[in-house]
Amino acid sequence: MGEQRSAWLSAAMHRRRFLRLTALGAGLAGAGLLGACRGASPTPTAPATPAPAQQTPAAPAPAQTPASTISGGGTFVIARLTDTITLDPSRQYELTSPIVMGACYERLVTIQPPDIRTIHLHLAEKMDISQDVTTYTFTLRQGVRFASGNPLTSADVVFSFNRLRELKDNPSWLADIIQSMETPDEHTVRITLTEPNAAFLAMLVSPNFSILDSAVVKEHGGTDQPGADKSDTATEWLNQNSAGSGPFILKGWVKEQEIVMERNPNYWGQPAALERVIIRHIPDPTTQRQLLENGDIDAAHNLDADLIAEVEQAGTAQIVRGDTLDTEYFAMHTSPEIGKELADKRVRQAIAYAIDYDGIIQQILRGAAVRPPSVIPSGLLGVQEAEDARYRTDPQRARQLLAEAGLANGFELTLTYSSGGTEVGGVSSEVLASKIADDLSKIGIRVTLDPRAPDVRLADYRAGKLQSTISGWTPDFLDPHGWAIPFGVPGEAAARRVAYNNPQVADLFQRAARTADPQERARLYAEGQRLLNEDAPFLCLYQPKAQIAVGKNVQGYVFDPVIGVDLSKVRKS
Repeated sequence: MGEQRSAWLSAAMHRRRFLRLTALGAGLAGAGLLGACRGASPTPTAPATPAPAQQTPAAPAPAQTPASTISGGGTFVIARLTDTITLDPSRQYELTSPIVMGACYERLVTIQPPDIRTIHLHLAEKMDISQDVTTYTFTLRQGVRFASGNPLTSADVVFSFNRLRELKDNPSWLADIIQSMETPDEHTVRITLTEPNAAFLAMLVSPNFSILDSAVVKEHGGTDQPGADKSDTATEWLNQNSAGSGPFILKGWVKEQEIVMERNPNYWGQPAALERVIIRHIPDPTTQRQLLENGDIDAAHNLDADLIAEVEQAGTAQIVRGDTLDTEYFAMHTSPEIGKELADKRVRQAIAYAIDYDGIIQQILRGAAVRPPSVIPSGLLGVQEAEDARYRTDPQRARQLLAEAGLANGFELTLTYSSGGTEVGGVSSEVLASKIADDLSKIGIRVTLDPRAPDVRLADYRAGKLQSTISGWTPDFLDPHGWAIPFGVPGEAAARRVAYNNPQVADLFQRAARTADPQERARLYAEGQRLLNEDAPFLCLYQPKAQIAVGKNVQGYVFDPVIGVDLSKVRKS
């Protein structure tokens, strides 16, 4: 780029990260997924062309190998900008905590990257889905024990899912669809939904549906009963300890310092090779690189574009690449009290036309991303069908809309971002916010940049206090439902933060979830995205590709878009 860099870019480009997104195929959803799931033992498929997700039977439980005989052990250290607020599986909703969830807890079903379209049984060894996609019945594996030694039973599944719903925290919406659960025996759980939901199997991949040791959680003040949002006191204990059946156990967490996990010596399956995992809070990418090349850490999660290129050219580390379903978006509050001028959707539309999306992708991400037409990422059902709703940069149209809204001379806008933060794709929060401010200044919008500590910004955004902000969204599960509901339904996670309320959008997205036919689901999702974009409370800025630098002696590190990485498969030679 050389001299073509604008002032905002040259001032803060030190944190940019080189990422490149590849298409993900047709996505996960609909009756195609469910058709393979009904019945006891469907056979796995590997379609040559993109296809809806398939479910495969769990393999027989692996023969256990004594931990002392596992080679390539030792301590594995990850450096990253951590955003951890809690390590309670039923409350966590951030970007770092899923790594811990995937290591210390397990779910009924999972995925096995790099294949992210196929849903595999895990703690369940058999399942059956009713033809009306309302009842899901799971038969649990025999012989699974929690780290405490307690056997995992259907009662633990019921407790975990009930507690997720009753805590009424950020991820609780995931379990709102559950009407009732029955346990005919210790190894069978029958889940009945409030309405047909073709996305429910994909939803169960979410770390929030981790199965907890109910006896241990109750012992430390946990409950799954109504009123748990006020009476449950287990979170403090779960922030420092785990109550799962996974290959690791949580040993401690110091906020903005480190998270420590150790190998579960009583794991029911194949023991992890690593003895210990430490996630260190190291926000500066240059420091991460230095520590990696010095051998002080084993994985650097936030290297920017220049550092990735330098490390790869020098041959001092391996670069692990993977497809993400992460999205970065610009959020605008729609109420007159908080949003002020943004309460007029013509103003939000003007901003949508003013942003230089190609500049963000080509200059900051070096072309290493795509931009889906809405906040639902490319590769999922109904996104390609909504391509006609995409905003394209048009400053003239932006000025016209501002004039129609009575703001021909522009207005004052506060854009809040995470001070020293990194957005999805490794992009500096400061760089991205500065770029947007520069773009908006060209149509007369005078932006005040408002940096806040990352945890403070996130808390204020969740409380609906910000006029505008940039934020990232990572998948709860791999189905459009995981974006459509939180962004499009009033009162749900993202919509609540900007007071967005369009009953027509909500109806379309909710109907899509109840529809088994994939073509009709796609149509409903596309129409919902068109209306959502017209209202413009959220503008998708980009969808990146993951690039992670790991030590040359690291093996088995595969990027996972849900839990980050399956640490049980990582080893050091």
